[in-house]
Amino acid sequence: MYGRIADDLRDAIRNNALRDDADQPTDLLPGEEALAEQYGVSQGTAQRALNQLRQEGLIDRVPKRGSRVRKTRKKFLRDGIKRLERDSEHLFMLADIDTRELQVLSITTGTRTAQVHEEEMVKCFGTNMRLIFRRRVYVVDDSPVSLATSFMPLYLFKDRGEAVLAQDTGPGGIWARLAEAGHEVVDADEYIDCRMPTPEEAEELDIPSHMPVFVLFRVAENARGQVVDLAVVVLPGDRWRLRYKVRQKRQVLTRRAPTAP
Repeated sequence: MYGRIADDLRDAIRNNALRDDADQPTDLLPGEEALAEQYGVSQGTAQRALNQLRQEGLIDRVPKRGSRVRKTRKKFLRDGIKRLERDSEHLFMLADIDTRELQVLSITTGTRTAQVHEEEMVKCFGTNMRLIFRRRVYVVDDSPVSLATSFMPLYLFKDRGEAVLAQDTGPGGIWARLAEAGHEVVDADEYIDCRMPTPEEAEELDIPSHMPVFVLFRVAENARGQVVDLAVVVLPGDRWRLRYKVRQKRQVLTRRAPTAP
């Protein structure tokens, strides 16, 4: 029975047919009690229907405030061309969000080694190297927009990474600290995978379990070609658009001097 309730509400949402008590358009859905009475079912069945719509990404459920149709978000544009113009780790991140304010919700730091199943980390560092990690949850307008973790070899820092492990790494971010340690980033390569989120990622990003995420890997190297920073960034697919310009190589024509008849 919960399927029928979900189908009816889904159709109402798509047809903009939700109405309030004054028969005016609204984005507020009936509550569990009202649905249970309307369909002659238990409140648990009504709750299951609403949870189904939330899993589909159609509604947001706010405790004690009811359920509302999820507003279409303006997507953040990750512009590959503009990112090349930024010379610090902090500015590199801010290239993504235009004029909206990016905030760090939480930071977790520590040291560990790569696990055998972490293919990209193993490729960059092997399984024995001790790594510093910085994991950040970013939000814009109280909405989670990315999970970003940076990994750096501990041996690069004579202070055992004290500055990098601090909550505030100082002006320029971790790339500036790498430069001060004699390992300035001179090249960075990005590539992107797409997959379903883990349960933990879905919860932190507030997305349904079937919403794909972009997983971006950024490999930064110093002048000696050593990987000094691996960033793994998880981006919810409903909040990001990726843009990279493709340039066509122009053919160079050699002009020949005319020959005598």
